[in-house]
Amino acid sequence: MSDREKCDNPRCPVCYPNWKEEEEAARRKAEEDKENCITCWRNLQKEAERIASASDPIARNRQINAAYAQLWWEERRFQWAGLAAFASKQVGCGLLNAAEMIQKSNRQRDAYQRWDRNASALERMSPYGSPRMPMQDQAMGEGATKVHQMLALGNTALFLEIWPLHKFYEAFGLERFKQCYPLRKTIAAEVNWPLSRQIEFGRPWTEVTEAFSAIDRGDIAGGVDWMARHEQLNILQPALYEDPMFVTLMRGNQLAWATHFPTGSAREVQLTLASQCTVRGNNAAHVPFSKEPLANLADPVQRMKFVREAAERFDKMLHHAFEKYDVENSLYLLAHPRS
Repeated sequence: MSDREKCDNPRCPVCYPNWKEEEEAARRKAEEDKENCITCWRNLQKEAERIASASDPIARNRQINAAYAQLWWEERRFQWAGLAAFASKQVGCGLLNAAEMIQKSNRQRDAYQRWDRNASALERMSPYGSPRMPMQDQAMGEGATKVHQMLALGNTALFLEIWPLHKFYEAFGLERFKQCYPLRKTIAAEVNWPLSRQIEFGRPWTEVTEAFSAIDRGDIAGGVDWMARHEQLNILQPALYEDPMFVTLMRGNQLAWATHFPTGSAREVQLTLASQCTVRGNNAAHVPFSKEPLANLADPVQRMKFVREAAERFDKMLHHAFEKYDVENSLYLLAHPRS
């Protein structure tokens, strides 16, 4: 064996007399580096769980809105987070609407049950003796309960998935993110993951890496689009839009709203780029889903078109001479909710 061949061998005792010690040191460094990645993911995930810990879904939603808005205030390149603050706020509006219908249904049922326990025989004979408990309102109450549960589930799960990703990239940059991202799944047994039956926790999605790569090279619109694909297709599609009952309720709402059917509960599917649930008039902050009665929010193609229109409107407002101040003020209000 020539001296040249010996020097090309990293374990040659002549050329590299300390190769064992150096190899062991490199192994230890790699192990420590791996543990540091895992520790960072664990800490960020626990912080996300703390933010989303309120038992009341509406209170939890406000904290999630605030965390998204604060992300945007910290790092303006996180344009998806600013848009997510408005989208999450709109989920909160849906939660409030569903809660009102549930309460109405419950009040009617409770009044009837009290009457049923205490009514006299004569009162029971009267066709108008009992309190009103319309079947339509009771059916709406049941549907609203399902919508409330699903909206709260999607809102919480999406936050637990995506907020830690942004915080890791913000703290450590793209290269470290790429290095550590595949290790996130190692903490799966330690975290609260409400979609464990549908989606593996910590799976390294291509869309996520593409999103932060786009952000890192200054392609903000590309970053929004890649993260929106992850949000809508990888998380919300299996979490919400593959549930048959939820899809039926959403399609029924769209049909009733678009045809002006007098249900008293149908609401337009929209995104308002403001701190309020709705805005009046032909306001630039209002982004509608569709006016078509048969439009299907569960269809990923239709939904992504809606999301991209909202993202484009948001970006234009941020670059408008006057509208940007309205957006910033709304995001400030979302970032600092009143207790």
